[in-house]
Amino acid sequence: MKVRSSPPQKTGLLLTGGGARAAYQVGVLEAIADIRVACGAQAQPNPFPIITGTSAGAINAAALACGADNFDATVRLVAHAWRGFHAHDVYRSDHLSMLRSGATWMTLLSLGWLLAKFRRIKPKSLLDNTPLSELLIKLVPLERLPMLVRQGHLQALAVTASSYSSGDHVTFFEGDRRLMPWIRSQRLAVRDKISHAHLLASSAIPFVFPATELHINGHTEYFGDGSMRQSAPVAAAIHLGAERVLVVGAGRMHEPKEE
Repeated sequence: MKVRSSPPQKTGLLLTGGGARAAYQVGVLEAIADIRVACGAQAQPNPFPIITGTSAGAINAAALACGADNFDATVRLVAHAWRGFHAHDVYRSDHLSMLRSGATWMTLLSLGWLLAKFRRIKPKSLLDNTPLSELLIKLVPLERLPMLVRQGHLQALAVTASSYSSGDHVTFFEGDRRLMPWIRSQRLAVRDKISHAHLLASSAIPFVFPATELHINGHTEYFGDGSMRQSAPVAAAIHLGAERVLVVGAGRMHEPKEE
């Protein structure tokens, strides 16, 4: 009697926040790619059909999803991008921009927001992350996602962000048309066409980077760092069809002991 082999379980990948430490996640992905090569599995399809990310991990997740038709090569490309990464790729770090931003905030903190009423331009954040926006457009080709989903290389990409307007933790996802949104207490999922604005919203550290305006269910809300509410939103991957989830964190589990 032949024993029928069960289909492989769908594995979801969750990349959490951690700021610049999100580079460590790429090291884990490189190790996975090396294992695939050693096992002769590099010709196998994308091992993570469901990819989710929050905060800085959302950027890595999106970059990986956009190359889901060639997992190993995409991991190498993302690693190469991180190795050449500098502060000026994230925010304007020239002396003039830093002095202007610092002077504006010092004035407001010392004289109060009353002074802001007489200014046409009000500060939105401590730093200007326009360089990051420009970099994402160059390095993360989100326009490939619909094609990758149609061809079966990807089931879903999801990124999470925290709404300043409603207080909800929102998962934005793009993927298989059979996937349905969900609603729970103070968290919900919205099917949307993932854009670079979603990545900026998910990684916008409060006060440091500006809140990002996104349209949700017919109205506009302002969003910031997805890890403010949940640092590892595993439920999103499960809702999108993952039967097991690999979580790659980048934050510290505990403070180091003092010597």
